Amino acid sequence: MSRSALVLGTLVLAGAIALPTRVAQARPASTGFFAEFGAGAAAFIGTTASDAAIGPTLATRIGYEPFSWLALGFHLEGQNHEETVPAPPSGEWFQLYRGSLDARLTARVGGFAMFAEGGAGAAYISSNVLQKVGVLDPGERLSMVVDAGAGIEYQLQNRHYAFGLAGDWWLFPQYASTQGAGGRLYLRYTY
Repeated sequence: MSRSALVLGTLVLAGAIALPTRVAQARPASTGFFAEFGAGAAAFIGTTASDAAIGPTLATRIGYEPFSWLALGFHLEGQNHEETVPAPPSGEWFQLYRGSLDARLTARVGGFAMFAEGGAGAAYISSNVLQKVGVLDPGERLSMVVDAGAGIEYQLQNRHYAFGLAGDWWLFPQYASTQGAGGRLYLRYTY
């Protein structure tokens, strides 16, 4: 190897080492007002599991994220279930609507986030069909609701958008302490 080739190789190596290296930056999460829309399925669990079939659910959340690890908001969800109580009636459907104030705590690692959420609010059931099996009292349609859940979210390169998978558990004290669980896929936009 010639002396000039050795000097040139040394200069190239020194230049490569001296060049500033670019460190990958963590993807910053947006904070501020947000909107979330999801769809999934829900079912009653426990003693009332045999009173209604699994049904589709649509959910929306709106709120404010003061920090990337805390979100405060309002959760609204509607479910549609076919009753499975002894006939008659038979084949009837009812809707269950839930609205609650909630909070979400989030831990982020790169583009992924794991979260836990919970809230309290009110629920409305559209039919008295579950009165036959003692879930509802005569004329009862409203209940308090308490819910809790968790999930995982992926933030896209555009930091305003994220999609995720969440699961929830809920309790209706006035509906004979009926419990339920559901899962949903969602899309979230943070302004």
